[in-house]
Amino acid sequence: MPVEPEQRVKDSAIRIERCDEKDADKIAEGLYTCWPESAWARREPLSLRPPNYITRQNRLAARLRPSFTLPHMHWLKAVQPSTGATIGIAGWTGPGTPIMNILRRDAVEFYGWQARMGWSDEELADMWAGVTAESWSWNFAEGDRVRAEVLGQEKHWYLTTLFTWPEYRGRGVGKMLLEWAFERADAMVPVTPLYLEASPAGRGLYLRVGFVPLGEVNMVRRGPGVVRGGDGEVEEAKKEPVGETAGRSVELSA
Repeated sequence: MPVEPEQRVKDSAIRIERCDEKDADKIAEGLYTCWPESAWARREPLSLRPPNYITRQNRLAARLRPSFTLPHMHWLKAVQPSTGATIGIAGWTGPGTPIMNILRRDAVEFYGWQARMGWSDEELADMWAGVTAESWSWNFAEGDRVRAEVLGQEKHWYLTTLFTWPEYRGRGVGKMLLEWAFERADAMVPVTPLYLEASPAGRGLYLRVGFVPLGEVNMVRRGPGVVRGGDGEVEEAKKEPVGETAGRSVELSA
């Protein structure tokens, strides 16, 4: 839940930076830290999990690493300058990217990552050894199907994941990571829509920043708006055209 304004992290105390491939381990660590066991129970069946946690983290990091080669994939981190600590992560897929969630098992073949990364068959098998394609990707494909149904060929931003380390939740960090994409989407004429699948914990934040529910988890934002009620109904804010910009920078989003 949000905290009182005086307890929120000041914008000046946080930097939003781009991640690079070296941050894959931190992203994997954050996913395991920020999501409860119940969120992983189906994706990583106990019968397949290695006994060593670091093996799980290393495998997930290896599966995330090739996404950094995609030109429209933008991994962001919220950094506390005083300590250099990463306190939040967002993964935005920008306009122009095919509707294929980078977290899916079949994304490896779709994007040609095995050849691009130079993985042997043994290396590929090892990084997916703790899951099955069905257990890991069970709702990603359905999410992509619904997204394609809603947006068709319309270019859009897609929030692959968003999470904040527990001690910083409710203090505005997630909103900063969202606003990075809002600035780019809203600068286009017409504005570029943003789409996500919300977890119950994240739904309130997305409503407050102008996302409109399309179903139980699916939400879309089409330009800045002012939320009028808890149902997500919004009133479009007046906005002067600013011209086009060259700036480009499902469950598992909170």
